[in-house]
Parts: sequence; structure tokens; C-alpha cells
Amino acid sequence: MERIKTGIKNLDYILGGGVPAYSLNIVSGSPGSGKTIFVQHIIFNNARDGLRSLYLTTISESQLKMIRHLQEFSFFSHELLGDKIIYGDMGAVLRKEGASRGLDYLVELIKKYLPNIVVIDSLKVIRDLFPDEKAFRAFVFELAALFSVWEITAFLVGEYEEEELTRLSEFAIADGIFHLYGQEEKRFQKRYMRILKMRGTSFQQGEHLFQISPLGIEVYPRLRPGGEELQYEVKRGRKKFGIQGLDEMLCGGLLEGTITLISGATGAGKTIFALKFLLEGVQRGERGVFLSFEESALQLQHTARYLGWSIDGYLADGQLEIKFISPIELDVDKHAFEILDMIREKKVERFVIDSISSFESSVSDVQKYRDYLWAIGQQLRREHVTTIFTVLNEDLFSPLVVSKAQLSLIADNIIILRYVEHNSSVKKVIGILKARGSDHDKSLREYEITAEGISILGRLDKMDMLK
Repeated sequence: MERIKTGIKNLDYILGGGVPAYSLNIVSGSPGSGKTIFVQHIIFNNARDGLRSLYLTTISESQLKMIRHLQEFSFFSHELLGDKIIYGDMGAVLRKEGASRGLDYLVELIKKYLPNIVVIDSLKVIRDLFPDEKAFRAFVFELAALFSVWEITAFLVGEYEEEELTRLSEFAIADGIFHLYGQEEKRFQKRYMRILKMRGTSFQQGEHLFQISPLGIEVYPRLRPGGEELQYEVKRGRKKFGIQGLDEMLCGGLLEGTITLISGATGAGKTIFALKFLLEGVQRGERGVFLSFEESALQLQHTARYLGWSIDGYLADGQLEIKFISPIELDVDKHAFEILDMIREKKVERFVIDSISSFESSVSDVQKYRDYLWAIGQQLRREHVTTIFTVLNEDLFSPLVVSKAQLSLIADNIIILRYVEHNSSVKKVIGILKARGSDHDKSLREYEITAEGISILGRLDKMDMLK
């Protein structure tokens, strides 16, 4: 099937290669949802590839205002105007001379410019000019026939609410329907896109985040693995921590490509264990990324130096990368996609998120939080990236609890760090609760973190130390 690429970040991937050529597409949404920028971005991208677009507005004297706003975007180019992108006003003709003259006017422009793409913005305004539904329906069917005869790919823009998409006649003749909308969250507004229909081709269904930036439209596909995404090759190699006692407890280290949760109270050393895992990897020539929501890169470098770990050289040559993201500004939809994009680009073998508890604090829907972690985990397994998620247990002296969000289902391995009280002092204890596909030490051991690094000590000497 011949397709027209949109050129919008990730949208052609969602569409399976682009919009089918000669299709009639409706772009719907409420005012301010981004419809006009969406179609403008598409026609400017195609203009650079040599395709000509005819953009017809239905509100008088709106073209200059539209162009003035478009100049803020990097996809805009004055050089394309008048040649590859032609603007016209269809609304004035319809209002003064009626619907039949409006179609004649469109035919004249098509014959004159021979466009590959035609945009009408807004079709909803045209609907309001017709005396009844029957007359408008006839107009829409003639419009569709006209585009088909001239082999034109069309985009009809309109301010439609979601409930109108199933009952208005124009949606019956559409080959594709893009619905744009926003959701208000506590800190900022999010924009979403759903492709409700794309005749003759497959596409990724569901709710996709998009943003409007100086680059134009940027789409971030939803992450929710289907059955085929759950299939991946299992490797039997081991990834060591470089901590002698811990690697022994794990019978040689973590299995390659698995997901490990390190759960513990504040100050228990979750970050330090995870950082040591990455440093062991880069010393073996493996690329690692530490994604922090809690400590800056400078603070983590300071911690590593205090423990006597060489880190600066690996950061300088790019073998190790530490990225800090403020959880206040975290957008989990976009972030999940960017994580995987970065890992593939950098060919990362070891990866840490410290901590995924910050994910939970930035997402109002706990189920959505779990779904995204599940999707990220499955994709990381497919890429054979050995991953550690740290998670906060808020109860300092709790029983052996992983987390209140029931995240253990996403993990292949679970390491518990916790405090115990013994003889008027506080000790730190480590245990392996789970190691899928591998044997592991079932005992609980004390550990210390000093300027010399991490030391795994002997087993607990009394059962009641966990009370």
C-alpha cells in the first residue's frame, strides 16, 4: 500500500508507515487540542519531500493570523508558501454563493494547482452553513467522490466532541479518524491522540501522549505489550555486583536480562548497591545508565568517591551515564518511551532506576503506574538489559515487605534491605526473597557500608532480631 509519511515524531511508527495515500481523514478535537498544528506539520513535512498541499480555511482573514503563529515552529518555511503550500478561503465562497459553488471553487483550485494533499479547516464550520443534515450529507459525499477521482489525500479538520464521532454523517465516509484531546492533571495539562479508524491498514490502537513543542507535534506511543512482545530469548549469563558475599548469595550474580527489585527503607543503601552494580559492569566493558529521581549526578559522584570507587573516567568516556530527572516534572507517558529509546541508541547492558517509587508519586492512577512498569520491564527483557529498580519501603523496621504497590509481579529477583534492632543498636540486614530461574541463599545476613565499600557479614545469630 502506498503511504504518505507524516514526518511527525513516532506517528508513522504508530500508523505502520504513514497515512494511506488517497485516503480521507478527519482530525477532530475540541478548541485548542492541536488540530491545526497537527495538519500543518504534516503538509510542511511533505512539502519538503516535493508534495503540494492545498489548505482551505473556512473563516475569513484567518490565513495571515495562522501563518504568524506557525512561524514559531521549526517545521515552518516561508520558501514553501505559494508553491508547495497554497492557502485559500473556501468559507467565503460557501457563505456568499452556497454549497454547490463551494465544490466548483474547490474543483477550480484542484485543476489549477494539482495538489497531492487537501486540507479543509474547519469542516464543522461548513456543516453549520447548511440548512439541514440531508443537504450537508450530500455535500460530504460529493466531496469524498471528488477527492477519490483526483487521487488526493485529504484531511478534514473539525471541532468535534467525542460523542459526535459516532453519529455525524461525515465520520461514516472517513477512511481515517484522528481524535485529539487533553486531560487536566494536578501539575500540568496532558494532550492525547487516539486513532479511531484507519481503513485498509493496521495501526497501534489506544491512547498516545503527544506534546506541542517548538519542533511541532511529538507523539509518544503508549507502552502496553501484547502477546508477541512477551516472547524473548532467555540468556543464562550472569551479571555480578562485584560484592563478594552478595554474588555468593545469588549463586554467581543476577541472570542476564532479568529485572531486580531492591527494596529497603531510607538510608538502607539501595542507591549504593545499584550504583555498585553499574560500576562492576563498566569495569567489564559493559555500558550502564543510572536514572535518578532522588539524587543529582554530582551527589552520586561524591558518594562513589567516598566509597573509593573510580567513576569519573567512566562518566567522561560515556561508558557510564547518570541522568537526574525531577519527579515534579516527570511525565510517565513520555518518559517510558524515552527510556527505551535511550537504551537502544546507547546499547545499554545494565540499567538502574532509582527509585520507581517516584513513578508512583507522579501518576494519579496506580494501575497505570503498574502497567507502565510492566511494559518497560518486558521491553528491557527483550533487549537483554539487566535492570535494577529500587523501591522505598517507608517502614524502617517493617516485616519483610517489598512495597505497598504489589510490584513483586514485575520482578525476576527481589533483594530486601532492612534494619533490625539488637542490643540497643541498629543493624542492617540483606536477604534474597526471590531469584527466578536460579537457586539463591535463603539466609539473612548483616551488611555494612563504610568508606571501604560494601561488606556482607555473617548470618543473623538470633531469630528474634526481625521482630
